[in-house]
Amino acid sequence: MITFLSKIIKLNNLHVIGIIKKDNEETYYVLTVKKKGTKIDIVSAVSFDTFEKIAQNIDLKIPVLLAIDGKGILNKEINFNNETDVTWYKNIDFESIYYTSLIGSNSNFISFCRKNIVEEITEKFLKKGFQVVDIYVGSFLSGLLHNAIKKDFITSNDIVLQFENGKVANFTKQTEPLKIEEYKLGKETISSNFLPLYGIIVHFFVPLKEVEKTKNDALNTEEIIYKKAFNILGITMLVGFLTSLLISYFLIQYYGSKNAELNLQNVYSNQSYQLILDLEKQKENKQKLLRESGFLSAKFLSFYSYEIIKEIPHDISLTDLNIIPINKEIKANQKISFDAKTVIIKGETFNESSFNNWMDKLKKMSWLKNFEIISFKKDKKNKSQFEIKITIKDV
Repeated sequence: MITFLSKIIKLNNLHVIGIIKKDNEETYYVLTVKKKGTKIDIVSAVSFDTFEKIAQNIDLKIPVLLAIDGKGILNKEINFNNETDVTWYKNIDFESIYYTSLIGSNSNFISFCRKNIVEEITEKFLKKGFQVVDIYVGSFLSGLLHNAIKKDFITSNDIVLQFENGKVANFTKQTEPLKIEEYKLGKETISSNFLPLYGIIVHFFVPLKEVEKTKNDALNTEEIIYKKAFNILGITMLVGFLTSLLISYFLIQYYGSKNAELNLQNVYSNQSYQLILDLEKQKENKQKLLRESGFLSAKFLSFYSYEIIKEIPHDISLTDLNIIPINKEIKANQKISFDAKTVIIKGETFNESSFNNWMDKLKKMSWLKNFEIISFKKDKKNKSQFEIKITIKDV
C-alpha cells in the first residue's frame, strides 16, 4: 500500500510536520517537498510556535506526514548480541507503543512512545482538516542521509548520530542548549532540525528494509489516496473535456467556413457548368445552321462571286447573283431555310453564242459540281433572258 501511495502522492506536494514537545511547549517544523521522478525538491522549510499558526499557514489539501519527537519519546540502542537488550526487546508490548526503528551497523536503534501520545496529536490534526497519511517518531531516520552528507557525526534534533561504514553505530543525546548544524543536500542547505523530516521523506517514497515502524490502522490512508487520485483524474478529465470542447468549437468554425466556401464554389461550379452546357448547345445549333446554310465551306462566298463574275463576257449582263439563296419567304418566328451549296444567276444577252461560250467556261470550274439552265427565253426586243442554277461541290 505504501508503494502504491507513493506513486499517487509523488505527483503532488507533501508536508512533513515535525512536532517537538518540550515540557508544556511545542515547536512545529514544516518541510514541504515535491517529488519529480527520482528527485526530491524542497519547496519550503518553515517553523511555527503554535498549532493555530501552522493550521492557518499551510495548505490543508496537501497530504501530511507527522514526525513526533522530544518529550515522551524514548531513544534506545538494542544490541542483539547483548542478552540484556534481547530480553528487553522480547518484553516490549508493541500493542501499547508507537515506534520507528533503524537497523545500524551492529544494533537496532529504536524511538518509541506510548500510543496515547500519538493518538492525541493525530486527533488534533485530523480535527483541523489535515490529511494525515502516516506517523513517525524519533530522529533516527536522519541516518538514511549519510551517503548524501558524508560525515561521521550528524546532528539530528537533540541527538548526534555516529556512523561506521555508512551505518549508524552509536548515538548520544545533546544537552541544553542544543547545537544546530547545517548540512548540504544536493543544492539545498538544511538544518539539523529539519534533517529527520527529510530522512522520513526518503523512506516514505523509497521504503527501505532497514526501517521498521508501527502501522497505524486508524488512519484512513486509502481514502486519502483515492480522493487524491479522484481529484487528479477529475481535474484531468475536466481539462481534457474543456480542451476537447474548445478544439471541437474551433474545428466546427473552421470546417463550417470551409464548407460554406465549398458550397459557394459548388453553386458557382453548377452555374458555370450550366452556362457551359448552354454555350455548347448554342454552338451546336449555330454549327448546324452554318452547315445547313453552307457557310462552313472552306471557301468564302465572295470567292464564288468573283469566279463567276470574272468570266462573264462583256455582252452579257447579270441582273441577279444569289449565292446560297433562301428557299422561302422569311416570316417572323420561323426558321430561315437556305438552299445550301447553290448559286442562282439571272441575266440577259443579245448574243447566244457568247452565252454558250460562257457556259462552257463555267463547266471547267474546279469547284462546280453541276449547273442547270432553269430558263432561257427571248423578249419582244429579241433579248435573251436566262436563269441558271449552279451546285457547288463539297469542300
